[in-house]
Amino acid sequence: MQTDDIIDAVGGMSWFQILIVVFIFGPKLLISWGMLMMSFAGTTPDWWCIPTTASSVDETSFRNNETFKTCPSSDSLTCQIEFSQDKSTIISEWGLICDQKMLSPLVTSIQMGGVVVGAFLGGQFADVIGRKWTYYICLALQGGFNLVAAFSVTWQMFAVLRFLIGVMIGSLQVVSYPYLMEFLGRKWRPLASALPVWVTGVCIFALSVWLRPNWSHQHIIAGALHLPFLAGWFFVPESLRWLAVKGRTEEAEKVVDQMSRYNKKEKPADTLLLLKQVADEEKKLRASGSKYTYLDIYRPWSICWKSLVIQLAWAGMSLVYYGISFGVGKLSGNLYLNIFLLAAVEVPTSVLTFFTNNKFGRKWTAIAFFGFATASAFGVAVVTKTVSEDQQGTATNVLALLTKLGVGAAWCAHGVLSSETYPTVIRNLGYGGAHTAGRLGGTIAPYVFAMGGDDLVVPFVIVGSVMAACAGLSAVLKDTNGQPMPDTMKDQANTWGDVVIAETPMVTEKTKF
Repeated sequence: MQTDDIIDAVGGMSWFQILIVVFIFGPKLLISWGMLMMSFAGTTPDWWCIPTTASSVDETSFRNNETFKTCPSSDSLTCQIEFSQDKSTIISEWGLICDQKMLSPLVTSIQMGGVVVGAFLGGQFADVIGRKWTYYICLALQGGFNLVAAFSVTWQMFAVLRFLIGVMIGSLQVVSYPYLMEFLGRKWRPLASALPVWVTGVCIFALSVWLRPNWSHQHIIAGALHLPFLAGWFFVPESLRWLAVKGRTEEAEKVVDQMSRYNKKEKPADTLLLLKQVADEEKKLRASGSKYTYLDIYRPWSICWKSLVIQLAWAGMSLVYYGISFGVGKLSGNLYLNIFLLAAVEVPTSVLTFFTNNKFGRKWTAIAFFGFATASAFGVAVVTKTVSEDQQGTATNVLALLTKLGVGAAWCAHGVLSSETYPTVIRNLGYGGAHTAGRLGGTIAPYVFAMGGDDLVVPFVIVGSVMAACAGLSAVLKDTNGQPMPDTMKDQANTWGDVVIAETPMVTEKTKF
């Protein structure tokens, strides 16, 4: 009997879990908002280069094709930049056009670099000081940084704050997913990927920027919305799995008591004994008292190769997902509608993955959706080359939406697969490693669509190739469907058919059957 059995006994999915979903996954509405802020804030409003000799009376007449997005000549500045007033972005705020046009994707990459750092640190801190402390510290800081960013006076100041917001986003993403999963019953774990909280947040963001198209106001709104979720600190407990493997069994039992009260179910009579068994087993494996680090997700080889495959797949998924998201301005039609649709298409498939993950397994669900995304991405390249320019807008938009749908659904399946692959003692480290690799892909994403200018062929050929590679990587992983979620390194060996042949304080060596 493992902690999985204790959780199932007191209610694997009931009132307590609903509360956890609201206060641990609810803030993902704001995390997605913060992550994709640059899909609006980094867009370029229409602008004209108005001759300096034009009077206020005839200035309007100069807003024509000849002055539209025409940079001033280098030898003689004969015009001044005039931006459209339909929206306020960092481009119009600090004039990031012409010779400064690459500063917008640079700020986005700086933000994604922060996400890389946050994913790395979040995984380590969550396994050292606990899921709860790490989660709520980062949530509070993210809200504060958003408020400060709203009052940035230079693009450099804004870039620094976007980096700090990125650090918090990376940490929260790494912590929130395993934190929720460690309270769910065995058959309910795919729910962590199936809940369309992230995409709902993006849809709300699209509505918000449509109603208030101002980059500064959006940061204030995002910061203020953090306050209700911070109230969860007072009643959301620490992960009982983390408490158990840390030897804090009495605290873990109190969490079980809380779950049983909320769910109105009796806890097993031998709960404390079972928790102590988990703690004792982990204590034996870590007799030296050393703490786990990221090195432990690369040793022994039975874990190392899984980590490498997962991380490469996550890097590819992130590059494609955020490449399309940040490149939304390159699609035809209304910007706000496109942001909304790119998120909305993921809602039905996110829900669908809950059933396909259990029916067909996490691995095959991911492979199927990767294949779907591959076909759609190459479809964009084909349409762009074969259909006349005035007729290809709708077709390319639809195919781009389908590509985003495919990678989003595949990521849902991979999220469950990745978390279930690692034991509790290094789960946040493993998930943090995956997120770190993913965000490295995300730092490249803004340039994938920037390199092709207005041409979509090159970006989507890259996207299609990356999706095909991710399908191949997923094929070599073992499916975790129906398997108990391991707590210790020894559990991991037993779950995956590895044999422990020797133990040292730091490393458990294994061979394969």
